Amino acid sequence: MEKSYLEKIQIHKENKLAGLHPGAKLWMVILYTVCTFILNSIHLTEVGLSLAVIPWFLVVLILCAASGAMKKCVKAFKAVAFIALVIFVVQTFIVPGGEVLWRFGILGICEKGLRTAISLSFMVMDIAGIFVWYFQTTSNKEIARALEESGMNYKAVYVLSMIDILSGNSKTIMNAQKARGVETEGNIIVRAKAFFPTLVPLILGAVIGLEERVLTLEARGFSMQCEKTHMFNLEKSGLESTVKIASVVVTILVIAGRVALWIL
Repeated sequence: MEKSYLEKIQIHKENKLAGLHPGAKLWMVILYTVCTFILNSIHLTEVGLSLAVIPWFLVVLILCAASGAMKKCVKAFKAVAFIALVIFVVQTFIVPGGEVLWRFGILGICEKGLRTAISLSFMVMDIAGIFVWYFQTTSNKEIARALEESGMNYKAVYVLSMIDILSGNSKTIMNAQKARGVETEGNIIVRAKAFFPTLVPLILGAVIGLEERVLTLEARGFSMQCEKTHMFNLEKSGLESTVKIASVVVTILVIAGRVALWIL
């Protein structure tokens, strides 16, 4: 039996972790970030390195694998890892202070530089990593609906939902450019050359379609001050309460461990 339009626009996820309500996922992201800052304050070894944040990234990898989104996250992880590597190298060799641990010619690694490098680079990896997982398992459509459920003004939510529309238009323009023989893939310089020419048709297309979009919204009573009805509704996977409790328990254990180390 053919599905109705309302059934087609709903988002059904078989994976229960990926299908968590966006609010529950955001709860996990916030508590994970809090734990990251706490673990970063734990200094190990004689040099005082924040080594606890290194294995903490495994939590992100486990979440991605359990959500079935590892393949989608890998590309973003590569970009994050490159940024973290640049931060690590720059901080290691440029920041002076403390005992010199290694020197070769004009290059040298100091205690402070190594501490800062490990702290900043893996903080970036951990925090950016958890956000990568969030956005790879949650569509903009779901985020917009969850924000409206939380009480955000529906007009502000609609502006956020326009990201999907502009993204789709951008992909269409890029595919058209590729069909004309324009090189759109390669290093960052090649991509920049292909990206900037797409801005003009993208902006013009948005302006041209503005009037039609306004008329469509007004025909649906967008500006009417009344209770709104929705064709798209969020589904819950059933693990929301379990995930929230587990996140709180882990956070409490991390805080307790930090306090215990501080006392001892």
